[in-house]
Amino acid sequence: MMRKLFFLLLLSAAFVNAQEMEWKKIVPPLEFSFPRDHGSHPDYRTEWWYFTGQVQTREGRRFGYQFTIFRVGIQAGEKKADEPDMAPRQILAGHFAIADIQNNGFRFAERFRRIGAGFADAALDDMHAWIGDWELKRNGNGEVSISALDRETAIGVEFSLSPSKPLVFQENGGYSKKGSESGNASAYLSWTRMKTDGVLSFDGDEYPVSGASWFDHEWGSSQLGEGVQGWDWFGLHLDDGRDLMLYGLRNNDGEFIPESGGTLVDADGTAHPLTRDDFTMVPLQTWNSPITGANYPVRWEIAVPDKNISFQIQPMVDEAEMNAVSSLGVIYWEGPVEMIGKTTGRGYMELSGYATNLEDRF
Repeated sequence: MMRKLFFLLLLSAAFVNAQEMEWKKIVPPLEFSFPRDHGSHPDYRTEWWYFTGQVQTREGRRFGYQFTIFRVGIQAGEKKADEPDMAPRQILAGHFAIADIQNNGFRFAERFRRIGAGFADAALDDMHAWIGDWELKRNGNGEVSISALDRETAIGVEFSLSPSKPLVFQENGGYSKKGSESGNASAYLSWTRMKTDGVLSFDGDEYPVSGASWFDHEWGSSQLGEGVQGWDWFGLHLDDGRDLMLYGLRNNDGEFIPESGGTLVDADGTAHPLTRDDFTMVPLQTWNSPITGANYPVRWEIAVPDKNISFQIQPMVDEAEMNAVSSLGVIYWEGPVEMIGKTTGRGYMELSGYATNLEDRF
């Protein structure tokens, strides 16, 4: 318990003092170099490699999963000569969850380690990050492998993921503006549809599964503008072969700010950036957490009129609240969803800033 408290205080100090440090900021135009930019960017304060997906067994039993590794910078700049070897400059946090769609079940696990001493690391030259035996890695053939096992919650995955579409440079050439000030932005790259195969473990049983995943890689230093308390994000696979990413950034009044946006990806991989004026997102129903008391808008009416898209979002499990206070000091809802109505499909939804305010954290 004391160890967790120590790291919480450490992370809190990093979030509070980050503005006084010289972290790089995301400013346009962005230029990318691969495979290097699949790797870590420690000159920026925050970064994450994020996988979500829905898979099923041959018999049709369906699961959702999320596996994310976050990097949080504690101190910017080069290490000082008199700095203790054990002083942490970077921390990695892992969030891992499986939704048992058939039985309306949900399991969540987290862990965090400082980078160094073999506990955890994130490569600079390509995608490879690990926290103990939790690992994600881009292989020589272009596929990505992810591996995670948590014995306490009895969940695990060993997946191989292969992109079905080219890498998407989200919104404006990978520049995702999230506020009015310079640097209120992230570099945002995605493989929006990845063929997924492997083994999923749940309650001591192993299931060969296949399906589709979504991958996001983002990094920045002062991403959220002043007064932004959270976001509502959707990564969706449409049944017609298109993929849709939308997010609404909420201010302290609960309204979406103008910098909210998204991207529509055609079946052939062509990407179309979307501005706040291109779509509507209206909450229809909330779910109240019995643990935190937070009200999450889990059902939505969404439309992108010019792209002939209209649907309702409904959750595929009721309870998908992720209490990650021990690793990142945040609580959010993240789970599998389905699209019903004129446009159909499946995907994942993330609802943040309802139980914990994200202002000044990203």
